[in-house]
Amino acid sequence: MGITGQCAFAQEASITEWKKDREEAFDSPKKAIVKEKEAADPALPRWSFGLNGGYAYRLFRAGRVVSHDEQEYLKDLKSGIAFGGDMAYFPWKHVGFGIRYEMYKGNAGMDSTQSEKVTIQHLSGAVIHRSFLKNGKTAILTSLLLGYQPYENKSAVKGQPFTFTGKTMNWGVSVGIEQPISPRFALNLTGTAMMGAIYRLRRKTEFNTETLHLSKDDSVDLSRFSLTIGFRFL
Repeated sequence: MGITGQCAFAQEASITEWKKDREEAFDSPKKAIVKEKEAADPALPRWSFGLNGGYAYRLFRAGRVVSHDEQEYLKDLKSGIAFGGDMAYFPWKHVGFGIRYEMYKGNAGMDSTQSEKVTIQHLSGAVIHRSFLKNGKTAILTSLLLGYQPYENKSAVKGQPFTFTGKTMNWGVSVGIEQPISPRFALNLTGTAMMGAIYRLRRKTEFNTETLHLSKDDSVDLSRFSLTIGFRFL
């Protein structure tokens, strides 16, 4: 190789090294910015536990209603309170699993002739999707629920007491918004819709207990909607 060739090779090598050094010089700030941004994002908690309570409304269809007293009775019977708790585990940022318990209570009375006190519980597993708003902190939680639902109705008709009990599977969906107010504490607002129906009831009186098999038209509809507020430990 001649002197001219060696000079050309040396010049090309120096240009290549110059370009490499310049590229590293331009890339290093970007890498530093990415690392700094990643370090600034706090680790999301995997486990959480919450308590909540609020208003609930049953969605069953009533039969023929004639009087104003009957209308008020049904209105009271459908309206109630819901309260409970849940626990969730997030192995991934956006998907998690959980357990939820909720109790519904409602009661109604019409003069001294008729009264009902209803308790509906549900214990269900949940598959949870979690997404975040632009601030990176406020979370939207969407859950699919499937589980077990016991029912109890303590009634009285003209002074004669009855107790109806039953149980069934239930499913539902919930959508909630959760706002952390500290690294270990958050507030949430959740709307839940539950579905379920009972086709077999046990009726207990002062004298005997019997099992009632109900048709689809006569089944006890446990469908309801609830809106609750609560707090969560992260």
